[in-house]
Amino acid sequence: MKRNIDWSDLAMLYKEVLEDMIFQFGYRGIKNKKPVIHTAGFSALERAFKALNWDDPHYLPEEGYTCEVVGCMEKDTAGTHFGILRGNSKLYLRLCSFHYRLSCCALPLPPIKQYALDREAKRDSITNILPTGVC
Repeated sequence: MKRNIDWSDLAMLYKEVLEDMIFQFGYRGIKNKKPVIHTAGFSALERAFKALNWDDPHYLPEEGYTCEVVGCMEKDTAGTHFGILRGNSKLYLRLCSFHYRLSCCALPLPPIKQYALDREAKRDSITNILPTGVC
């Protein structure tokens, strides 16, 4: 029995698989003060970049890929409430390893990027949960 294949769905699936592979195994960095992901010369990643028609390095949006402290462009590695009294903090932030370590100390909150403040302002005041579709 022959099955009809929707090639547009299959192409989208392959695109998503390649992007997942790149984000899992690609190398993060900073170029021109912007976050990038690159192949580091690994041929499988180079082929995935080529298939997606991406430049190497590929620029990433700042939001969702970098630390949320103003002026920091390092890769976000942890999500946490800032400060030693985490239960009292209303801000859940994506931080690089350096700022995460600072968040564990009794230090004042550094300036936070506006998009993170805007996102956190949308949290439910009782449940502290973000609305669906906000991340």
